[in-house]
Amino acid sequence: MLITDKLLLSYQRCHLRAFLDTCGDWKQLDPPSDFLLKLMRDSGTYQQQALEHETYQQPSYPRGDWQAGAAATLSLMQQGVDRIYRGVLIRGEFGKISGATDSLVGIDSQYFPEFGEEIHETPVHLSSSTLHSSNITLISRPHLLIKQPGQSKFGDWSYATADIWLSKRPKLDYQIIAAFHAQVLASVQERMPDNAWLLLRKKGLWEVNLDRRTPEMFELLDDCIQMIENRDKPEVFISRQKCNLCGWYTVCHAEAESIKHLSLLPGVTAGRYARLKTLEITDVTSLANASCELLADYPEFPDRVAFDVVRQAQSHLLNQPLLREEGSSATDFVADVTDVGSAVAAVSQFIRIPEKANNNLVIPKIELVKNTENKPASPSKPAPILRSKPIPYSQSVFLPIAPIELYFDIEAEPELNLDYLHGVLVVDRYNKTEKFHGFLAESPAEEGAIWEQFLELMWAYPIAPIFHFCDYEVKTFKRLAKLYNTPAYLWKPVLKRFVDIHKQVTQQAIMPVESYALKPIARWLGFDWRDAKANGAQCVCWYDDWLKTGDRDLLEAIVRYNEDDCRATYIVKDWLTNFLLSQKQ
Repeated sequence: MLITDKLLLSYQRCHLRAFLDTCGDWKQLDPPSDFLLKLMRDSGTYQQQALEHETYQQPSYPRGDWQAGAAATLSLMQQGVDRIYRGVLIRGEFGKISGATDSLVGIDSQYFPEFGEEIHETPVHLSSSTLHSSNITLISRPHLLIKQPGQSKFGDWSYATADIWLSKRPKLDYQIIAAFHAQVLASVQERMPDNAWLLLRKKGLWEVNLDRRTPEMFELLDDCIQMIENRDKPEVFISRQKCNLCGWYTVCHAEAESIKHLSLLPGVTAGRYARLKTLEITDVTSLANASCELLADYPEFPDRVAFDVVRQAQSHLLNQPLLREEGSSATDFVADVTDVGSAVAAVSQFIRIPEKANNNLVIPKIELVKNTENKPASPSKPAPILRSKPIPYSQSVFLPIAPIELYFDIEAEPELNLDYLHGVLVVDRYNKTEKFHGFLAESPAEEGAIWEQFLELMWAYPIAPIFHFCDYEVKTFKRLAKLYNTPAYLWKPVLKRFVDIHKQVTQQAIMPVESYALKPIARWLGFDWRDAKANGAQCVCWYDDWLKTGDRDLLEAIVRYNEDDCRATYIVKDWLTNFLLSQKQ
């Protein structure tokens, strides 16, 4: 059996991913997204920048032939080379690898392209009981092997490892891999390295505490080996943040959907699911009928989380939205970190509904979209319709309804610290018109200019509420105001008009969606994006490609996506307004 550092890294992040990497059909893998490929390129670029002033040698061997790579690396170590880049270390007998290795090598070479003398197995500092099996072969590929003083089988020198990560912090999984490197290196040079290092983007060299991480590494390694040896497939669990870039996402999500797995419900974390399993609550129906009081006795369900999780299951079972009761634990339930203060109340103080000649108040009517299936909807566009029967304004102050409303969304390139597109949809409810404005910086130097253009539009509608989804727009607005020394009188009054629709939805409604992100909500309501595969990460790639190629089709795709984001926010806001009104009647 072959265990590589990358397999152990996958195991830490998701047991099922490591199982599929070893035992799955790699032909079912999703092709890597443009964003994943960009991350890999960026990682490679960072490694080259980190090594720019270093002198190193790299072993030469046929791609994927780890035995030849180990022999070439050993030769460099015997020569006493100061720095070895992308070396291969092996502990175990290579000839006893099981047949499952073939699929792993195929996956590894597809997703992680790498830019013989047999290694004798020695028992140096390897205390894991499972590793005594002669069928276990460990392969370690540290980014750097660094020569240092100290006796080893090579002479009066030895080696330590250093991994170069694009990360800004020393993540635990990286530290565990450093401990893995150290153990395999110990068997090769017959000396335990004195230290292991991570080279991080902002912290620079960071020393790993091997005494602390090695026991943790062995425990994980034993569990991983046992899982693969026993062909013990872990249960599927969808965790959106961790799963989005995984090549097995489509396979796992389809499995989860087929069994209506509870991980598809917002608020059901891995810890909460483990508790639910002990209570034999393993499907949507049983959770929908569960006792909130019973769940609330367990620490995984603090405050009103128990109530919200049960209501979420009920919403999915009925496939209809439910009113979230006051005092609900929305911030814990959907992990909303928005902090805009009393933005809605501030806007409501100066928003006025236009009057007709007969002085009847005019409020838009938003029809409730009823879906019977959770499936991708066809493209649609909101069409404001004025309500024929007046509704007292006092019933609408929970969410501002104004004659003119602005819907705002930003596109950014994080690596450049650049906010290059401010999209604003201007909705004139009285005149039944809509107009989209896209303030686009075609180069980083134009960021300040589009910031000024955006502010001019905000002041063209000085009392219009500004609706957005999540808190990025508020944080960025403050950042840009500070960056460009904008006078307080030009930006602080504007800030008071911001209304976070994500915060409003998650505080007031429970919906039968997998996530309270904009796309799942808007799609459930019948809206879809013109570019089905477009998302924020894809826009990052498109903008980078634009800067390199000058292809204006890329810019047009970004602006189109941004406009659809604004229109989706508009759809969600109008739906929520109508939903809350219907609950008041």
